[in-house]
Amino acid sequence: MKLLPLPDHGLRLLLDHDEAAMLDQLIAQLIQLLQSHSGTALDPDPLFASLEVGGSDSTPDDPALARLFPDAYEQDAEAGAFRSVTEQGLLNRKLQDAMDVTAALGLGGGAPDDTALVEVDISPTTLPAWVRTVTALRLAIAARIGLDEPDDRPRLLDDEETRGTVLVFDWLAAILESVLAIVESGEPESAGTHPDAEPTPGDD
Repeated sequence: MKLLPLPDHGLRLLLDHDEAAMLDQLIAQLIQLLQSHSGTALDPDPLFASLEVGGSDSTPDDPALARLFPDAYEQDAEAGAFRSVTEQGLLNRKLQDAMDVTAALGLGGGAPDDTALVEVDISPTTLPAWVRTVTALRLAIAARIGLDEPDDRPRLLDDEETRGTVLVFDWLAAILESVLAIVESGEPESAGTHPDAEPTPGDD
């Protein structure tokens, strides 16, 4: 992965075949997860996606959904009342963000030529959707494997069943950190496929 600055505070994301395919697959899984919890079909009208109307009144049983839609209040009654009128709107926006990002990747459900780089230009307008979507992916992954505290990482890396997922989590962290750094500095950055940087599972 490599990032290049563009004029007007934009950037160009360069991904190789495997990276682009993996990111697209992760976003597709996130979309499926969100749709499974949605009480209505997503309206393509962006205005609808911004509405905060409707939702359940209880915390989702799925740990990934519970991490993506945490209770806003400690008291169950207050949390449920708030969730019942805001959850669907929050879900709509996460869905819209994820759909915008996967559309920008342009794979259309298929894999690109394995020798070609996938180039995506990210503008200041589209940057928030990218940041929110990559953050949502990290939160969902952390919840799935029980990566709740920094001390959990060594144990999960030692486990063959979760090691690969932790490395994907780290890779997404590298994308997020590099995107934000290049936007702030205007300098090109690159990140390895599986960086060993310490994750910050408590950054939600």
